[in-house]
Amino acid sequence: MKCPYCDRKPHEITEYVDAAKHEDMTPEEYVRSEEGTFDVRTQLFCCTKCYIKIGMPLINELREAFDYYRSNVEPLEG
Repeated sequence: MKCPYCDRKPHEITEYVDAAKHEDMTPEEYVRSEEGTFDVRTQLFCCTKCYIKIGMPLINELREAFDYYRSNVEPLEG
């Protein structure tokens, strides 16, 4: 699970670490349950900083980019 644009995982992003502590969960659990850009199929999400930087695309456009990333850049293991 990571943001493919900055290559950071939830536990490396202060926003998710802080929010997860507040909700008494792990940063990864927080992203799964609260991050609107999280895609369960690819296990990718777009952190807020990157989401703004890439122009705040619609979720279907983001999922297409995630699919491309997983098929051409970094396939899922197993």
